[in-house]
Amino acid sequence: MRRLLLTLLSVLLCTGCMHSKHLDEYAYVLNVGVERGTTMPYLVTFVVSAPGTGSDKTEVKNVVISAEARSFSEAAETLNAAYPSRLSFSRASLLLLSEALVREGGQSDFLDFSFGKPDLWPNLRVMVSAAPVRETFEGWIDEEDPSLRKIKTSVGELSKRSGILSDVGYSVYLECVRDGRIDAILAYAGKNDWTLREDMAGGSAYPYLGGSLLVSSELETTMAGSAVFDGDRMVGVLDGQHTMAVLMVNGAFRSGERLCTLPDGQTMSVRLYRVRKPRIRLMRDRAEAELFLEADPVEPQTVPMTSEELKTFLETDLGDMLTRVFLALQRAGSDAMGFGRFAAKRFLTAEEWEAYDWKAAYRTLNVSFTVHVKLAHNPQEPILE
Repeated sequence: MRRLLLTLLSVLLCTGCMHSKHLDEYAYVLNVGVERGTTMPYLVTFVVSAPGTGSDKTEVKNVVISAEARSFSEAAETLNAAYPSRLSFSRASLLLLSEALVREGGQSDFLDFSFGKPDLWPNLRVMVSAAPVRETFEGWIDEEDPSLRKIKTSVGELSKRSGILSDVGYSVYLECVRDGRIDAILAYAGKNDWTLREDMAGGSAYPYLGGSLLVSSELETTMAGSAVFDGDRMVGVLDGQHTMAVLMVNGAFRSGERLCTLPDGQTMSVRLYRVRKPRIRLMRDRAEAELFLEADPVEPQTVPMTSEELKTFLETDLGDMLTRVFLALQRAGSDAMGFGRFAAKRFLTAEEWEAYDWKAAYRTLNVSFTVHVKLAHNPQEPILE
């Protein structure tokens, strides 16, 4: 009886603390975008999912609203005052930063806010937009999926299954900016565009699409590839294939498809799987990185090479790509591969690490990559379906 009374008392107390507003009176912020303002430091854009009015309250519509402000809290309060429904941030799952803003490192002061005010998740997904934020949001809106759930889910799936995209949450991004042990590499979004661009590791590609492919769809905005950071500043863009190289070293890679050219000029697609975590050894001015992968040729399934020849070819091809991408990152000052994590282990305290100029040491670091490839099947024998 005592336990029952305590339970009823708890329910009554909790009920009394609940907000008096009905659920239909709330509008849910699904996405938050930040870019440089004209009259105030920041222009903040929200994608809001709001219930319908009148007889059909089950209808949900997307609304894109913006406000200029000095801080996130100021923008939220301004839009709350202007919008008919009370804004709730409990379902926010995407933070989009404009490329123009992060190129100058102008987002850091804005983003350093408490998650309690408003209530945002630490795993809020962070991405970079090549186009103005509002254009990117409006290009994503799909009436059949008002929460943009499918698009957001695709980011995680692309990262896990194809290795061409980096999937990073807000707390991880903020840690990258603050402690300097690894630099951020964020998913990159842009408007559909047939114009070739050069990514930072060289070669013409469509940098925000995986594997140098171009996708055209009813949605105007596409995403893949990565924005690369040095601290809080964006310093370049990598396409999907070069993103895969970074993820292989920093430990985020699980599986993906490598496009390579055989000695006879034939293009080959190889499915790669991580066998075990990479092994990194860091000495004074050099580092050794070993990667362990399983390879399965996808197209063509039969290759005019012996198993040993193909194994050697893939190990060399992947090693060359890793070296090329690392040198591009190093020139830009970005340690997105995360060698700083191993440098920090040599220090006993955080104070010692903070006093050490890792960035200066990183600029002269020599890294050798060794790739160990295990073949899933004999490349000269067809696979039975």
